[in-house]
Amino acid sequence: MPLVLRSRRTLTAALVPALALGLAACSSDGGEEPGSSSSSAAAADCTPEGLQTLTDGTLTVGASEPFEPWYVGEPTSGEGFESALVYAVADELGFAKDDVVWESVTFEQIISPAIKPFDVAAYQTTITEERKGAVDFSSPYLTSRQGVIVADSGEFSAAASLADLEGAKVGVTASQTSLDVTEAAWGDKVEVVPFSAVADGMTALSSGTVDAMVMDVDQGVAATTVYFPDTHVVGTLPSVGEPEQLGLVLDKDSALTACVSAAVDTLAEDGTLDELKTTWLKSDDVPELS
Repeated sequence: MPLVLRSRRTLTAALVPALALGLAACSSDGGEEPGSSSSSAAAADCTPEGLQTLTDGTLTVGASEPFEPWYVGEPTSGEGFESALVYAVADELGFAKDDVVWESVTFEQIISPAIKPFDVAAYQTTITEERKGAVDFSSPYLTSRQGVIVADSGEFSAAASLADLEGAKVGVTASQTSLDVTEAAWGDKVEVVPFSAVADGMTALSSGTVDAMVMDVDQGVAATTVYFPDTHVVGTLPSVGEPEQLGLVLDKDSALTACVSAAVDTLAEDGTLDELKTTWLKSDDVPELS
């Protein structure tokens, strides 16, 4: 994975808009398959000529600020889990790489019921029943977990269990999955400190204002190795309810949903998704705290 070396200050500044938007994508648990079935995809013409895209022969993809491990460099690079995923889905649908164009959007645009300026969006968006009322989701492409990050030199640097973190000030992103999972894990045995953006929480962790930060574990691994190298992931929190799954987002009742879901299903069945996880996500060995 090519990396451009930058100063800590530059990395932190670069992370602020990325994490502020990106980690907001994961909210409450979801994970049910979208309503479109494989049979409806089989009945559809899942080719560039048959798909009703915004621009004939072109697949327009929505994304926001690029950040690792989802995007390495610009989305057009094909590097990073979601960038590579988009091009793999496009290939399944018959689009050449040059036929994929990227549209910069906000997370609010992605999940709102308004008509979208894209055919499909790839931005770590958790599948929830509430969101299904406003948008369509593809089949899930990733099951996520919430990781716990601590400072290398902090009081809780050697934490290896939930009990080891009792009494800590734990940062979360307000109104997101991390809040629910943190409260379920510890109850009132930790002091929960909400932040409007994950980058704010990570900055607070580095400065010692909080003792730990809870966030998506895959983003957490990237945050600790690329953006905040004075921190590390100690483990993940036990899941709450149904597994938290991410899906590609489309307009509500989009004619593309069945075909996009079928493409994701094929990538899951032929091992491509596992290959992308191995290449770009480094969280498989992170243990669950108990």
